[in-house]
Amino acid sequence: MVSSSSAVVVADRAPITQERIERVFYLLAGCLSLVVVAMGFQKFYLHGRANTGGPVTQQIVPLVFLHGIAMTAWIIAFVVQSSLIVSGNRKLHMSLGIAGMVLAVFLVIVGATTAVASVHYNPEEYKNLWSARRFLSFMLTNILGFGILAAIGLKFRRRPEIHRPMMLLATLFVAGPASFFRIPFIVGPIMAGIHTIFAPWVPMLILGVFFVMIKRLITRTWDRYFIVGLAGMMMACVLQFFVANTAWWYHVAGWVTA
Repeated sequence: MVSSSSAVVVADRAPITQERIERVFYLLAGCLSLVVVAMGFQKFYLHGRANTGGPVTQQIVPLVFLHGIAMTAWIIAFVVQSSLIVSGNRKLHMSLGIAGMVLAVFLVIVGATTAVASVHYNPEEYKNLWSARRFLSFMLTNILGFGILAAIGLKFRRRPEIHRPMMLLATLFVAGPASFFRIPFIVGPIMAGIHTIFAPWVPMLILGVFFVMIKRLITRTWDRYFIVGLAGMMMACVLQFFVANTAWWYHVAGWVTA
């Protein structure tokens, strides 16, 4: 017969094990995101070149590099923070969260500024991407979506069930589209089959669904916060697709980038 003390140990062990599995999931998801970014931005990291192989927009070279550094720092910070949680160093994780807040705000400001300046100084770069003004809506949705998800995650930093999925989705939003768009063997087939400005979102959303399914498989539960956040991302992408094709946006983008 099992003693009551043994029963308590067994009962306590299950949730701890599931919690650790979930922590490892976010660490691995962060590492995968880092790999995707490294693949997508290899020309930038290794040679300081744009995704086409040409030079970055000359008038804003420092701004482009600053944006690249900030985005990379965010991905690395996510991996580091996830590692700290896996190792049980919650105190240091919370302390570094303050720097994460500053970095998130900085990334939104620099990202939006870079997008507008890039369209202003080098609209020809986007000639084959549904026009510069339409593509600007894609870039701004990308960075603002990140900002919203990161803000939600940081606000609920003491509630892991909300904090973790929001921070992962924010990371996916800021890095996914831009990275996948620079990987030929991934974006090529998608761009060939979807001839709209919605195409760059597809790989990111597929990866998001993949994360949901893997998390369901390893934890045996549906993460409703992750699903709601991903649904919000999908709605933002659909909205961006329609807004980008309106005369209203054409005039607004022209005014912003004048």
